[in-house]
Amino acid sequence: MLPKWIVIPLLLAAITISVLAVYGGKRYSNYYLSPLASSPQSINGLKRTWYFCTKCLNGEKCEAEDIRQCKTVTFPDRNDALDVAVGTANIEAVYFLVNIAKTDVNGVSGYFQQPPLMAAAYYGTEQHQKIASFLISHGANINATDLTGSYTALLKAIWKNNIEFAKFLLENGANPNQLSPHIRARSACTSAIVYGRKEIIPYIPNCCSIAKNSPEFISGPIFECE
Repeated sequence: MLPKWIVIPLLLAAITISVLAVYGGKRYSNYYLSPLASSPQSINGLKRTWYFCTKCLNGEKCEAEDIRQCKTVTFPDRNDALDVAVGTANIEAVYFLVNIAKTDVNGVSGYFQQPPLMAAAYYGTEQHQKIASFLISHGANINATDLTGSYTALLKAIWKNNIEFAKFLLENGANPNQLSPHIRARSACTSAIVYGRKEIIPYIPNCCSIAKNSPEFISGPIFECE
């Protein structure tokens, strides 16, 4: 039997070699990108997974199972990963997924089956507005709807009372007259009135006059409309 002073270093060496084998020449058991898209702390894992799969699918020698998982799991998971990254305002992950992984900025995904811009509108923070500006500059359709056609990004921002985000969308060409067929055919103005979002009403064309004739929804003056 070997003495401990020899056995312990040998065990440590074996563990090190096995770790290097897993990280250097073979992927982990989880090929999904989306669990790695929510936090800046996991950005290296996101990049490593993506680069591993691009190498496998571009002719580098990989195991057949790795290639299959990359084709059927990693690449299709890009849209969900972008939805997660946008929702958590993980800007670096958003940039990577769009610029490097070439994720569709209009892809419908996530629990709510919506495009990334709509996820940004739901949260509406300054960071989400920065992400939205990036998405629009990379081809995001500002008037796209979710899978059910219930919302546009503008309608969602108004519903969530994200006024600055709604103003940003209007300034960047969002159509205030686009109707939501699943919410009693409401336009941006009608939604603002029904939800009592006074602050956004003056920024929606012709909405002040409509709001003044809707006393059942809007109580008190809308000073910006005076």
